[in-house]
Amino acid sequence: MQVFKAFFRILYKNKTSLLMYVFIYLGITLLASSVLQEDKKTDFSGISLDIGVKNKDTGSLGKNLEKYLESRNQLVDVPEEKEDLQDAIYYQEMDYVLLIPEDFTEKFQAGEWEGSLQGTKVPGSSSAYLIENEIQNFLKTVSMYQKAGCDIEQAVTWSLQDLEQKSKVEFLEKDNSQGLPDGFYFFQYIPYVFLVMMILGVGASMKPFREKDLAARNKCSSTSFLKQNMQIFLGCMMYMLIVYIVFMAMACLMMREYMFTLQGFLNAANAFLFGICALSVAWFSVQFAKNAATLNIMSNVFGLGFSFLGGVFVSLDMMEEGARRAAKFVPSYWYVTANQHIQKVTSFSECGKVYQSFLMVLMFALAFFSAGLLANRMKVKSR
Repeated sequence: MQVFKAFFRILYKNKTSLLMYVFIYLGITLLASSVLQEDKKTDFSGISLDIGVKNKDTGSLGKNLEKYLESRNQLVDVPEEKEDLQDAIYYQEMDYVLLIPEDFTEKFQAGEWEGSLQGTKVPGSSSAYLIENEIQNFLKTVSMYQKAGCDIEQAVTWSLQDLEQKSKVEFLEKDNSQGLPDGFYFFQYIPYVFLVMMILGVGASMKPFREKDLAARNKCSSTSFLKQNMQIFLGCMMYMLIVYIVFMAMACLMMREYMFTLQGFLNAANAFLFGICALSVAWFSVQFAKNAATLNIMSNVFGLGFSFLGGVFVSLDMMEEGARRAAKFVPSYWYVTANQHIQKVTSFSECGKVYQSFLMVLMFALAFFSAGLLANRMKVKSR
């Protein structure tokens, strides 16, 4: 087992970079879990924006409009210089600046107020749209009371009272769900770290055996070529199992109750199958990596590429239909799909879609392994 021992001696020399990814993954998982759990709000609150108001109106309507906006937003000082104002808007120190002209109240009472207000904003800003909508709501409510025969003061008073009324907003739980458990977020990001650790670990350990001089000496050794490759294969499988066991141990320590549920068991199986797939991707990658720099590039290409395209870092629900169709051609998509379906099952009889995703991951593993064998065979023939 000299080749097997040499494999792990090389792997041990790269332990620092591999352990770094373990801690990075832990940080990503804990951060994502805490942030996404905090985002599940049970209360609704309106948006308060930073706006500036230049009120030159000599009547009471401009003052009451300013009062209404202040009750819903943060009023900030408006720079006197035009360039300073433009800078404040550009750097998002202010969301909107409203200029109320001197004769606004008079024009409003005469029904000629449309287009008299001037607003400074970033073109296409959604924040500006919200503010303009608030302004229109206030003025149209005042106008409605005025047309009903109220004077301007009474119309403003009743309008402010009406607009102070707030609707009660309740969030509905889709499919009676109670939110996703921490276990979902822990397993969600495993494809990235498994791909990177497999490519870097397996690649770094196998590259010395692929060097021309060492390969020539190994051919002269008493250990047959088949036994050498079997020991390398055994080393790769052992490395994958060690990585898998480390992450499952972390999961048990962090989420003991979850791991001993049906969802925990299925997530562990899903991670194991993707570990095999990641190992196949690593075997394929190492056939084309000429040095450590190339290996690092390939680990990032496969790790980040599969993670972003497959829905690991960007939710599949946020992708366009075309992107989701393209995502089906990467194994991480099926891993993520399985992870989502796992949270919905209550018994093994409901796991049909989960098993389908498992099978697809294994098919990708077989495809990458076969492609790696073909590339290796072509390389051997070319020597």
